[in-house]
Amino acid sequence: MIISKLTTIQHVNALDKLLAEALASVIKEKLGIKTYQKVEERLHQRYELDVVSAIKEFHTLDATLREFFGAGADNLEKDFLDHLVSLDKKKGQPWITIENQDLARLILESYGQREKKMILDAALQKAGTIQDILETCQIPKSSGYRIINELVDDALLAEEGHTMNEGRKVTLYTALFKNVNMDIQNGSLVVKIMLKENILHESYLVKILLTPTPNTH
Repeated sequence: MIISKLTTIQHVNALDKLLAEALASVIKEKLGIKTYQKVEERLHQRYELDVVSAIKEFHTLDATLREFFGAGADNLEKDFLDHLVSLDKKKGQPWITIENQDLARLILESYGQREKKMILDAALQKAGTIQDILETCQIPKSSGYRIINELVDDALLAEEGHTMNEGRKVTLYTALFKNVNMDIQNGSLVVKIMLKENILHESYLVKILLTPTPNTH
């Protein structure tokens, strides 16, 4: 059982949040609409979650899949993820290749927009409050807050602790990716990302990719 090997995580991992909607679409396609609806109904009954939300709290989806498929859930979970991302573990820290074209375009468009790229680069160098990041990038608050909220909603910026400011607890934000490579292969956009170590190690979905299933030799 893969999930028994995972460390319990108290917050939604940024990578898992980034992949959630696209992974839900893969699950629906692979299971078929009727089975997908049954899984989602069970998630509502047990946890009051839909599939997308359950992916972000993966132990809930794993437990529900096991109700339907038993130990076969291990291979199912791997299969779902293999249609979304792949992991290159050959050299040092793994590179993750984004197979899903919607996700690949989201990353391309975000890094292709000047102000978004400036914010992501600044947040990678040092986790900071929204105000600190905007001041570093010299972006006006009027547009800067909207841009940062978009990056947070898209899960390209992640919360990384808090600091105190004038007696108030303020959230610190960091970028997910240490490196991003983009290319066009056979007419498809290929995006390869290298995650910050803490985000990589806290991801349930990465742990599933790294854990051999019983049928793996």
